[in-house]
Amino acid sequence: MPPLRHGRDLNSGLASTSIGPTLQPEQFSLPLSLSPHTTLHIQLTLLSTSTLIFLTTTSPSTSSSLSSLGSFVYAMPNRLRPTSFPEALSTPLCTSASSIDFTTRVAKILALRTQKPVYVGCSVSFGEGASVEEEVEGVSVVVGTVMREFGNAARGEVNGEVDDKHEEERNGEEMNGT
Repeated sequence: MPPLRHGRDLNSGLASTSIGPTLQPEQFSLPLSLSPHTTLHIQLTLLSTSTLIFLTTTSPSTSSSLSSLGSFVYAMPNRLRPTSFPEALSTPLCTSASSIDFTTRVAKILALRTQKPVYVGCSVSFGEGASVEEEVEGVSVVVGTVMREFGNAARGEVNGEVDDKHEEERNGEEMNGT
């Protein structure tokens, strides 16, 4: 099932080689196949110098109750470490025992993949007795979705289509030899 997608608007005045900040965060709702009736919600804001992500889950058993704030983690790539041993540095800004491991894992992976600082807020809950496979699926869904959108923004795409203004900038740079 394709993700439910809510609006996206890119700042049109930026060069095609940099990722412009989004004026509105993108929101995705993705079902998790290994956790029946559980939906993962992602709110993604791509900024020029960092990325801000909020994650939560809903299921029929938890949708009517209030969820906790969860954990909030800052991670950044370690630029002093050789590329043969890449690592990310992270620090928890707000912790919740139930989500700190998942939040830190997602933040470090995204910091390494995007090579930008990442802020991740997370109140994801897979329920009591969740398997390792369910958490791994959650991490892979988040990382895959964020990296796809990160790549689309780098190419100047909006909703899978090339943004005309970014395409014109790219063509102008190719003609000028830059």
